[in-house]
Amino acid sequence: MTLTDQGPVYSLTSQPAVLTSYDEAMEAARSLGPRLRERTAETGDLRRLPDETVADLLESGLIGVMKPIRFGGSELGAETLIDVTVELASHCASSGWVYMLWAAHMWLQALWPPAAQEEMFANPNMVASSVVSTSGSVERVTGGYRWTGRGFFSSGIDHCSWLTAAVSVTDEVTGEPVRRWLLIPREDLEIIDDWHTIGLRGTGSKTIVLTDVFVPFERTLDNRDVEQGSAPGLQIHSNPMYGAISQANFTAAMAAPAIGAARGLLGAFGEKLRSKLSNTDRPEMKGYAGGGLETTMARYAAAVAQVDAVHALTWQNAARFSRLPAATVSAVDVAKCRRDQPFTAQQSRRAANMIYEECGGSGLLESSELQRIWRDVNAAAAHRGLTWDWQADSWVHAFLASPSA
Repeated sequence: MTLTDQGPVYSLTSQPAVLTSYDEAMEAARSLGPRLRERTAETGDLRRLPDETVADLLESGLIGVMKPIRFGGSELGAETLIDVTVELASHCASSGWVYMLWAAHMWLQALWPPAAQEEMFANPNMVASSVVSTSGSVERVTGGYRWTGRGFFSSGIDHCSWLTAAVSVTDEVTGEPVRRWLLIPREDLEIIDDWHTIGLRGTGSKTIVLTDVFVPFERTLDNRDVEQGSAPGLQIHSNPMYGAISQANFTAAMAAPAIGAARGLLGAFGEKLRSKLSNTDRPEMKGYAGGGLETTMARYAAAVAQVDAVHALTWQNAARFSRLPAATVSAVDVAKCRRDQPFTAQQSRRAANMIYEECGGSGLLESSELQRIWRDVNAAAAHRGLTWDWQADSWVHAFLASPSA
C-alpha cells in the first residue's frame, strides 16, 4: 500500500480492484473488518478515517460498487452497498458511515454531464462528499453560479477530491426555488475542524466554507432530473440503476450504518451472554440463574430479530426499486422508501438501547466496547434524514393523496 500526499487529499498509486459479484464484495468487506476494528480508537482520536483505512477501502474496490463500469467501477448495485455497509459498520461504525457516503456518491457522480464525469473520474481513486444543509448566497452569473456560504456535516471531506453541494437556486422560467447540485473541486473550499461529538467521532463530518466560488454550468445538476431519472449522465451509462429513484440508490444505505453498529453491539453482548451461560455454576453468577437470565435471553432474541427485520426491509426496497425507471415509481412508493430509512435506523437504535440496559455497570466504563458502540448507534440514527416523525408524516400525506389509498 502506497499513499502519495496531495496536500490534504490522499491518492493511491495503484488501480482499485474491480469486484465481479456480491459474494466477492462481501468477502472483501469481511476481510477488512478486523483491521477497521483494530483502528477504532485511532479513528476516534483523529476524528476522521485514518489514511490506512482510506487506502484499504479504495484498494479493495468496495467504493466502486455503485461506480460506473466505464470508469473502473463494478456497478453491483444498492443491495451490495447496503450489505457491505452493514458489515463494515459492525466493526467500526465511523468507517461504515463514511464508506456508505463515498460509495453512494458514485451513483450521483454518474449522473453529471459526461465532461464533468471525465474530469472527476480521471483520478481512479477519486472520492466525493456532499453537503445538503447549506447557507449563504448562490447567484446566477454568466456561465454558471457564484456561491459564498457554508455547508454543514460533510462526512469524510478530509480525504475528498470533490464536493457535491445541494443548494437552492431560482428557476429562471418559473421564478420558484429549486434544488441544484454544484460540483466543487477540493481546492475551492476551506474545511473547518469542528467535528467534536460523542458518537461517530471518526466520520470527520465537518463544516466547509466557500468564498465567491464560481461553478460553471456544466458542473451543475438539476435535482429534478435526478429524481425523474433523466439526468445527463444517462447518455453514457446503460445500467438501469442510474435512471432509477435516488431513494433506492443514493440514499438506499443511509440507515445501514445504524444496522451495522447495532449488529456490532449485539455481537459483543452475545459474547458476554455466552460467557454468563457457561459460568452459571460459579457463586458470583448465581444471580443470573433462573428468570433473570431467561429475561435477558428473551430481550436479546427480540433485539436480534428486530435488527434482522429492518435489515430485510431495507434490502427489499433496494431490490424492488433500485433498477426501475424513476418515472414508473409512484409518489407513494418514493415516500415509502424515504419512510423506511428512518424506521430502520430508529428500530436499530431501540434494539441497541434495549440491550445496553442489560450491560450493567461494566457497560459504563470508558474502556467498554459496548458503550462506544452504543454511542455510535445513537449517533448514526440522529441524522436529519433519519428523523422518524417528519418522514412518517410525508408518507401519510402521499398515501392519503393517492387514488389507490
